[in-house]
Amino acid sequence: MALSMVQQQRKKIRRNSSPGGHRPNWLWGQASVMETLEVGRWRVYELFVTAEIAERYSELFEAKKKEGTELAVVSPTRLTELTDTAEHQGIVARVSNYPYESLEKFEESYSFDQASKKSDIPMSLIVVIDRVQDTHQFAAILRSCEQAGVTGVIVGKHCQALVTTQISRASLGAVNYFPIIQSDDLSQSLLKIKGLGFQAIAFDSTSKQLLDRAPLNAPTALLIGSDPLNLDPLLLELCDQRLSIPTLGKVPSLQSPVTTGIFLYEIRRQQRGQA
Repeated sequence: MALSMVQQQRKKIRRNSSPGGHRPNWLWGQASVMETLEVGRWRVYELFVTAEIAERYSELFEAKKKEGTELAVVSPTRLTELTDTAEHQGIVARVSNYPYESLEKFEESYSFDQASKKSDIPMSLIVVIDRVQDTHQFAAILRSCEQAGVTGVIVGKHCQALVTTQISRASLGAVNYFPIIQSDDLSQSLLKIKGLGFQAIAFDSTSKQLLDRAPLNAPTALLIGSDPLNLDPLLLELCDQRLSIPTLGKVPSLQSPVTTGIFLYEIRRQQRGQA
């Protein structure tokens, strides 16, 4: 009997999958997959689940089937074959490439306002990531962004880690909760953001202006790179403030995810009007 088109497509996908535990466009683990399904930012084409998982989440799966997601109930062994890992927790999804948002759509969709101290909506905060290629650093930065409730993240198209299912798992699903804009030219994108009323800031370990003493109670765009010394000079020239972190140690700088977390915390502290 001839294979159906769906079966042929699945065989093609599996032949093209990467070895060694990371398969592009394959997402697994209950928390990761269920979060992706519930938020709905990332398109899910197919679901492969055990009978137990199918019963546990039957209502959601039925809703997703109506939206066009295919569902197959398979054995745990089959899921291990699909993912090259036994850590799938009974559920595997085949998803689209990550849906980056354009800067134009981002500008149209979001209100960039100076929220009042009594507002439940946090003041606008954007993170611009310059050439972070290490996937672990990238995922950790995105986790900090999610915890800080950022308005959005802008990344470049070149010399930059892509948003993949691996990044989704490593960031604990943070990529589902804010738009990520992919830009051909980060300098031009930062200029546009500044034109919307944002101040642009960056970490500079040589600066005498300390982070905790800088005025940050305004819509802010934070520039982050894989290493503070490797930030694009053109981007740095666009920054309104270059700030250092007060430290007691002798190591010249912190890793980018740590720097990001410290900066985001201080920005949000001031934006909330806390002394």
